Amino acid sequence: MVEERRRRDHFLDLNMDDRLWANMIRSHYDLLALNKEELNDPVLYDLLKAGVLDWEKPNDRLNQSTQAMRHSTAIQMRMLAKHLHLEKKVRAAFSCY
Repeated sequence: MVEERRRRDHFLDLNMDDRLWANMIRSHYDLLALNKEELNDPVLYDLLKAGVLDWEKPNDRLNQSTQAMRHSTAIQMRMLAKHLHLEKKVRAAFSCY
């Protein structure tokens, strides 16, 4: 229940910069939960990780981690989740044949 609310939160009570930051926090946890084998694309994984702030070394932030980079990463993380969900549904539908 809490997880679903977190996924649907638009952060409308925040200004745009803070919304973007909140989405990067969400993207960070989504990236950690992502099954790398299911994604099967180490280059895409590394590109997504480059767009999310590095929580391992928070003071060693990428210089190129700008608003535009965070924005595109947030969009891609949402699209990737939808893609993987649909791929799993299609695989399940055709696995009975």
